[in-house]
Amino acid sequence: MQEKSGISSFALKIIAIVGMTCNHASWLFSEQLPFPVMCVMEGAGGVTFPIMAFLLAEGWRHTSNIRKYEIRLGVFALVSQIPYSLFLDNQCNVLVTLFLGLGLLHLRSVVSKRALWWGLVAGGIVVSGVCDWGFIGIPMILISALMPTQRERALYSAALPMLGFGLPALFELAMGSVAALPVFLYALGNGIAGLLLCRYNGKRGRPLKWFFYAYYPAHIALLGLIHLWL
Repeated sequence: MQEKSGISSFALKIIAIVGMTCNHASWLFSEQLPFPVMCVMEGAGGVTFPIMAFLLAEGWRHTSNIRKYEIRLGVFALVSQIPYSLFLDNQCNVLVTLFLGLGLLHLRSVVSKRALWWGLVAGGIVVSGVCDWGFIGIPMILISALMPTQRERALYSAALPMLGFGLPALFELAMGSVAALPVFLYALGNGIAGLLLCRYNGKRGRPLKWFFYAYYPAHIALLGLIHLWL
């Protein structure tokens, strides 16, 4: 039987962690990196969150035990907060954003009144303002989960940060502010992620679930220690 062409979940995760590593390295080593290199690394980092949001939604759609999924994600979010706060930022890390989004998706199947659920969504978005990806993260997760087709889930979710980040950065570039170039390239990376997600074939690929969870706090700690050493 011929294998379905396209990109597996495993391949998307590899792309996401490469982009994430580039993005975090560009934050930590911004003073040491040449500006063109930092721009490229920021652009690569733009692919990460749209992929994470999309795959979280896929996990919610197909998991056999949503509570175990939530506990696993919550534990790694807590563990990751230690290196994240030490080396990157005082806000909550992106796994907290994903945890909030997953919780809201779970509540959608529990709360019978849609008005109440939308109220909880509004509250979740407010809370996510102190998290990585801020107010835009949860809407991206919900779009990735609730739009009717894969193409819509991929493109509309990626379009949201392109409009939110990319258009203001493009305006600043047009006004002569070269400093906006990394943000514009980051938004361009969001768009590239959307195109990659359109090629998702629904296959899991290699089952290295625990590696991907552990990689997030581990790479932040390693990059942070290298930064301190330098």
